[in-house]
Amino acid sequence: MGDNATRTISKTADWFGMMRISNAPTVVSNILVGTAIAITMQSKYWTLNLSYDLFLATCILVVYFAGMILNDAFDAKRDKKHRPDRPIPSGLIPRSLAWVAGLTLLVAVSVFGIGHGSANGLVLLVLAVLLYTFLHRWFIFALILMAICRGLVYFIVANPSTDSDISLLITFCLALAFYTAVLTFIGRFENNKNTALSWITWLLLLPPAYAVCAYLPNSWVAYIPLAYIAYWVRLAWLDFKAGSKVTGMHRILSGFCLLDCVLATSLEQYLIAGLCLICFFITLVLQRRILGT
Repeated sequence: MGDNATRTISKTADWFGMMRISNAPTVVSNILVGTAIAITMQSKYWTLNLSYDLFLATCILVVYFAGMILNDAFDAKRDKKHRPDRPIPSGLIPRSLAWVAGLTLLVAVSVFGIGHGSANGLVLLVLAVLLYTFLHRWFIFALILMAICRGLVYFIVANPSTDSDISLLITFCLALAFYTAVLTFIGRFENNKNTALSWITWLLLLPPAYAVCAYLPNSWVAYIPLAYIAYWVRLAWLDFKAGSKVTGMHRILSGFCLLDCVLATSLEQYLIAGLCLICFFITLVLQRRILGT
């Protein structure tokens, strides 16, 4: 019984690792900022539909987990040569089971999206994830599709109506997409011993810096989280320069939450900004137990 329990715990940990569950709080912070954008856009007309909003947030998280699973299933043959310790190439999780699990989750979310008009953006997210799964070997597709996947989270949650002014939403979606593209670029060279490209890490500061400058008349308080994300990016840059690629990647992955904190603060949504900060610390704790990259 003891051996069976140990194997069950080990297999659960393998699934959690394959789903990159330690990075899940960064998706939650994205969802929170999407809510902040919706509140700002709709002003006094915005209302909380707790059951629907929680279910929508769950769907977005499910798509994220499915995408991570499918990514490993697609790369299994390559990982057998370059990363044999991963769950699928090591034989801990069957590749066929990973494919079935990932695709089943995406189908389930798609059915919900098609059946609910305001959630049809979920179908776009599912399509973007599928395209990334099969096209991410090509560098430019990986950059564009991963950026679209993250940027869509704001769009889905904000759910603009046809007569809404979406300039704010587009700006923030592009900010998140740009951060994601830079992170994806860096991730491509995660296992490369070359440190000459470590300066690219500083480009991650462009989205939060722009948001603070663009909305400075509203909230000077945004300078506080901006200063902290600048400090965090500097630490990541030092990690990459020193060749500590995994530590550096963990820092910029958790930096999603800090970016969200800056964006929420720039909108004067301080409660949401605080929740994003909590997501940041939860990510750090989880990354100590389960690798996020």
